[in-house]
Amino acid sequence: MAVRDGIGTTTFRFRPHGPGRFFVAAFLSFWLCGWLAGEIFALWVLWRLLGSGLATGQWTLPALLFLLVWLSLWSFGGAAALQQVLGALWSEDRLVLGADGSLVRQAHRGPFRRRRALHRRDLRCFDVRETGNGAGPLMAELAGRSLEITRLGSPSQRQEAADQLNRALGLQPLPEAPALASAREQPPAVAVLPAGWQELTPSFGSSLLVPDPALRRRHRLVIGLVNLVLWGLLALLLSGGSARPGFWGMGIPLALVALACGWAQVWMAFGRREWRLEPRGLVLQRRFGHRLRTLGQAGALELIELVDSDGDRSYRLQATRPPDPPLRVDDHATDPTSLRQLGAWLAARSHVPFEDRVPTEEQRRQQRRAAMERLRQQLDGSGRLGRWAARQLERAKEEGPGG
Repeated sequence: MAVRDGIGTTTFRFRPHGPGRFFVAAFLSFWLCGWLAGEIFALWVLWRLLGSGLATGQWTLPALLFLLVWLSLWSFGGAAALQQVLGALWSEDRLVLGADGSLVRQAHRGPFRRRRALHRRDLRCFDVRETGNGAGPLMAELAGRSLEITRLGSPSQRQEAADQLNRALGLQPLPEAPALASAREQPPAVAVLPAGWQELTPSFGSSLLVPDPALRRRHRLVIGLVNLVLWGLLALLLSGGSARPGFWGMGIPLALVALACGWAQVWMAFGRREWRLEPRGLVLQRRFGHRLRTLGQAGALELIELVDSDGDRSYRLQATRPPDPPLRVDDHATDPTSLRQLGAWLAARSHVPFEDRVPTEEQRRQQRRAAMERLRQQLDGSGRLGRWAARQLERAKEEGPGG
């Protein structure tokens, strides 16, 4: 719903839509009742263990360590479930378009509020991202990346908001956006550097493509907090002496995990993998402090789709160097858009060929038809029961998608 006030400010409001959210909220609310009981019981046991240890000076370290890890995971799961309940019953996303062209995104989840300003100079357009199940979230295409605005509201409401925002701000929608699902070829990727990467231009030599330092600082902070907990537990374990029961069984795995996380902290602080952008070539190198090692050189890029045993799709951008194995550039679990942008940007900067090998929806339908035809031929030659099953497949094919 779009609301305009007397001073020219337009507010787009999106709220949960559809009856299915009530079933999700009911199930998660029932689960949260059990979660709260488990959380209270675990906190009570932890309190008793801490009180007993402070009183006697003897700590039941295996039980204490297990409770701390279990409580962390259990609390995280409860917070995620509570967020889903609030999103289904008590949530609202707002886009506030000011008379001066300023744009503010507000996300309301129960009593929690979050606000973010979008700069007009960074906006390319608004669009509704197509998914396999139909219209997806409302997206803001920024310079170099895509930002999800909301998944609330109906698909028609999100599409109408995208059209109105593009008209109000004078933005051009993405070409052929409604026809992507039926297109036989992928649209040309925009050659922009997506979020998570940064180009460095040293005083001498070629330019470097490196992971975003700000993102790496956040990762380093998270790993630092994990290291603080692990090394604190290890120190607590060592303070009790090696004669305590379960010392070696608990201490060795904990020490190995702490050493691994400690090395990850050192690597995040002093090391990185980077790409050197050469004319008609890409060079992957590893930097640790002042030491530099070349890992490989490639002359082409390709974007591929990976399918696991469950049928889930993921995407990978890699640099090819036949006959050697390709070098991985980046991965994405659900959406190849940012990988397409990165591949196009690298191809434009280094003048290397870039091939998008992710199949379109039309190609997927052709693959399914070919697989069904192979199955029908196998059934037709497997006996009387197989021929009967092949006739059922032919009948379903004649009835169309519904059959």
